[in-house]
Amino acid sequence: MGTRLIMRATILWFPFILLTCSLHAQNLTETVRGTVIDKDSRQPLFGVNIMVLNTDPPMGAITEANGSFKIEKVTVGRHTLRFSYVGYEEAVIAELFVSSGKEVQVTVEMQEKVNTINEVVVTGNKDKSKANNEFASVSARSFSAEEMSRYAATQNDPARVVQSFAGVMTAGDDNNQIVVRGNSPRGLLWRMEGIEIPNPNHFAGSEGSTGGGVSILSANVLTNTDFYSGAFPAEYGDALSGVFDLNLRKGNTDKYEFTFQAGILGLEAALEGPFSKNYNGSYLINYRYSTLQLLGYMGLKIAGDVLPKYQDIAFNFNFPTKKIGTFTVWGIGGLSSLGQNAVHDTTKWHDINDKTEYSQNQMIGVIGTTHLFMFKDTKTYLKTVISYSYTNNQDTNDTLSNSYAPFNLGGDKFIYKTLRATVMLNKKLNSKNLLRAGVIFSNTAYQLFSNSYSYQYNAMQTQVNNIGNTSMLEGYLQWKHRFNERLQLNAGMHFTYSVFNDKFYAEPRLGGDWKATETQTLSFGLGLHSRIDAMSTYFSYADTTKGVKKYPNQNLDFSRAFHAVLGYNFSFKKDFRLKVEAYAQYLFNVPIGADSANSTYSIVNYTDGFVNVPLVSKGTGYNYGLEITLEKFFSDHYFFMYTASLYESKYRALDGVWRSTAYDVHYVMNLLGGKEFVLGKKKNNIFGINLKLIWRGGERYTPVDLVASTIANETIYQNSNAFSQKFPDYFRVDAGIYYRRNTKKYSWTLSFDGQNVINRQNVEDEIYDPVSRTVIIEKNLGIIPVFAWKIEFGLPPR
Repeated sequence: MGTRLIMRATILWFPFILLTCSLHAQNLTETVRGTVIDKDSRQPLFGVNIMVLNTDPPMGAITEANGSFKIEKVTVGRHTLRFSYVGYEEAVIAELFVSSGKEVQVTVEMQEKVNTINEVVVTGNKDKSKANNEFASVSARSFSAEEMSRYAATQNDPARVVQSFAGVMTAGDDNNQIVVRGNSPRGLLWRMEGIEIPNPNHFAGSEGSTGGGVSILSANVLTNTDFYSGAFPAEYGDALSGVFDLNLRKGNTDKYEFTFQAGILGLEAALEGPFSKNYNGSYLINYRYSTLQLLGYMGLKIAGDVLPKYQDIAFNFNFPTKKIGTFTVWGIGGLSSLGQNAVHDTTKWHDINDKTEYSQNQMIGVIGTTHLFMFKDTKTYLKTVISYSYTNNQDTNDTLSNSYAPFNLGGDKFIYKTLRATVMLNKKLNSKNLLRAGVIFSNTAYQLFSNSYSYQYNAMQTQVNNIGNTSMLEGYLQWKHRFNERLQLNAGMHFTYSVFNDKFYAEPRLGGDWKATETQTLSFGLGLHSRIDAMSTYFSYADTTKGVKKYPNQNLDFSRAFHAVLGYNFSFKKDFRLKVEAYAQYLFNVPIGADSANSTYSIVNYTDGFVNVPLVSKGTGYNYGLEITLEKFFSDHYFFMYTASLYESKYRALDGVWRSTAYDVHYVMNLLGGKEFVLGKKKNNIFGINLKLIWRGGERYTPVDLVASTIANETIYQNSNAFSQKFPDYFRVDAGIYYRRNTKKYSWTLSFDGQNVINRQNVEDEIYDPVSRTVIIEKNLGIIPVFAWKIEFGLPPR
């Protein structure tokens, strides 16, 4: 009922807002500022000519000695900026959005020409088949904070953004766990400011999880993000399926700016600005608090019977110096909890969920410091990052009646404290050659506990109870050689040594691209990759008949994989492109069940969760497929993207049989787009609509053994038929509308984002219910409305 009321209110409000647009039109302007640097050496470029195209009179600027520029009184709306510099390829930022109340800040990287005689001109949008990382050749994509808000139903969440990319899908409907090319989400790596961070999501599964219900990261604090779906460059280790490489933006160094947002998902506030008049340092702070609990008390249960609560903070303090480089202090933190209350009226008990109470509490904190030192006149820089992270995940299960179980069903408590440090040296030898080398050290202290009630044995069982610490050392070396403006090669090696299991891995990486014509590029990537599992997996144990604990998993290897990718990119028209990638992956040393009772078990089929099965590193698997992306970048007030993935994902466990993985859905298709309409006599305001369609094959599942489940009084699967069945195809429609109003001193945006607006309840799982003694079907969520209002404003420049 509450959902329908919100949708009706939204539909009624938007026409009213449009009709109340200001009749007193005025020329609104704002400042565009930024920095221009050399792409390879990160050195600032002095004297770069910047032009704002199609303005009357012409507008522009020239960069100062530190690479900075400032263009004042740019008309509100979308503009294209062109950057030109002697000896460098021309760069263009297309459709840069300028709004009142908040200055626009950009960082532009320019590529030095190999042969200054040949003229190379870049037109249209930045090629998003390329990542920000100079060593990426294939399976990489960058996206901006603005794109995070442009895609329908993404909730400004980077993990939900990439679910529209080719080769990517979600492992569930109410979370952002992502499956990349048929791989388990457990293989995903998150990095921030060049160093690994723990899973940055609220309501995450406790162990091995790389996603959750709501991202801790707000679009307000992020700058351009890189996402990799395979064949990663050599500097990325401890990743098997994909990589998120995030960076925090710096606060405004000249003006105090503020952002406030209120909506269904919570309250959010951000502030940024300079520390003082005479210093170029800045701060950026963003805080969010969930209002879902308040709505739940009002009867509007967006998350069903569960009442989620969360709050988070992110900050970035920037301290430049004149002689010893730039220091930054940054961090993120989050608290989240959710619980499901049992039905106290016993006459309304229909299944075991009605009498079960569940609670989950999570805490994450990361604080880091980064030092960037530029060696003068040597085209060399040194980057050092030190971070400390803390995660604490706990959950408990209880029942109101012991008719089918005792009151306490068990719980988990997993605490990790990790100190990490990385040092990276980047040396640009000349316009053709770039070298990069680095070392990464991590030390993790852990406290692990898990127990649960066994219906089969009618007793509580402890699966893990361990305290300790371990370390890992990584190193890498990379070399990029540009034969000319059309051909380049990237080669590297990543090294990993694990103190815990005394394992050493050397992983070669190779990639390159050839620009066959001005519009067509061929690329390739090859490499070995590996990832360690959650520490609880290695320390799970079982009690023998003599009461002696056995630790069968302590000698497990890392899961490993070989990636091979071949890509083709065709920019057949301005702002249009067709991208095709074919890939093959071979997985080995995969943990699988070590005995006949678990002969079909493989860790590749699980998104997260504590693993207490005896394992051996003898599993294999493979993924291969074809991905197609047809895209029009945002220009002329609209964009669209169509992605299609055709693939196969198989695994082999102890019984030697090749089976489909849980994510072998065979096909995934996404169609999304958006259109903006400029309103007002002076074209100061914007009304926009966004739409996204998702269609994919149904997920695989293992059928329930009804007879065995009835005897055991819990769900027992037919493991001999593991993942032999498929749910119906998954189909979902997301939509969003927004209105942005610009005034002289501030701007505000009213938006409505709807996930699953057609209210299709896709099948999620099937389980055995011990109360009704039948197999029941669980379904995904229906409509999820997200309504928000945001205002941005600033104080006059100093």
